[in-house]
Amino acid sequence: MKKIFLSPGGLEVSVLALGTAQYGTGISEEEAFRQMDLYTERGGNFLDTALVYGDWGCAERGCSERVIGRWLSSRKKSSQVVISTKGCHPPLEDMSESRVNADAVRKDVRLSLKNLGCDRIDLYFLHRDDPKRPVGEILEALEEEVSRGNIRYYGCSNWSLSRVKEAADYAAAHGLQGFSCNQIMFTLAEVDERVPGETQMLVLDREYYQYHKETQLGLMSFMCQAGGYFTKKASGRPVSKNQERMYPEKRNEKLLRKLMQYQEEGCRINDFVLQYVTHAEFPAVAIGGFRTEEQLLEGLDGVESRLPEEALRELAELKEKQRVSQEATT
Repeated sequence: MKKIFLSPGGLEVSVLALGTAQYGTGISEEEAFRQMDLYTERGGNFLDTALVYGDWGCAERGCSERVIGRWLSSRKKSSQVVISTKGCHPPLEDMSESRVNADAVRKDVRLSLKNLGCDRIDLYFLHRDDPKRPVGEILEALEEEVSRGNIRYYGCSNWSLSRVKEAADYAAAHGLQGFSCNQIMFTLAEVDERVPGETQMLVLDREYYQYHKETQLGLMSFMCQAGGYFTKKASGRPVSKNQERMYPEKRNEKLLRKLMQYQEEGCRINDFVLQYVTHAEFPAVAIGGFRTEEQLLEGLDGVESRLPEEALRELAELKEKQRVSQEATT
């Protein structure tokens, strides 16, 4: 599988990261082990998890991390796989309660290390932000974990562009490592941003895209496949109520028609959805979560398939027109 550097001299990772949010809950440990085996056998080396994954279905925190930790131990894969995890998420019972502070960083990093059975976390993300807290305080806490050898690189998830810029300025002024990657919702589908905003998730917009292009800051895209929205629509299958809300039909109809045209020419729709991310103008990784091995195989094939360059350009241009049109009406 193709690999890229998330930042100059930084981590070299597969363009498809294996999402593990349902490991130990919606996906059994046995099936999770099979997925990770298959993924690494196909050349993948990047597992994405979070301390909060599984809190909705497990009595003990870090269910997904602990499943991965047991797999790493049983397969002796710790030195061959890059692990990214996230911490400082609000309690699920009260998303308004911020946990983005130095104490939570220290506590969550150590708990993730224990769950994963690792000596060091390759890439550690702040799962959310607290705009009321000085950015310097947060970065210094992360730098402390780097100096202690607990994490190698760190990044942000669901941070506004203004806060990312503020963090970059602070890191440059104080000689800090700074963010190596941004984890955000970046997808071909047009999104009603109010829906992910209900859970404090952010969507990459045109201005944010341009910042990544100018700075070459690495990006990991969650929910990039839009839950199979386009594939379902093209085949006449129903989409969920949440998908109807998040991906408005009228805003996505032109993209769907174009994708169906490519499908008639022998291409698979989801290959374009994945490669829209991996062909960005900056280092970008698609995070793929898969319910079945069949879906995982399709995803692995999807990021490696040869798609017509002209078709990829046409799709990117259409997406840009959609962005411009939407921003003109808001």
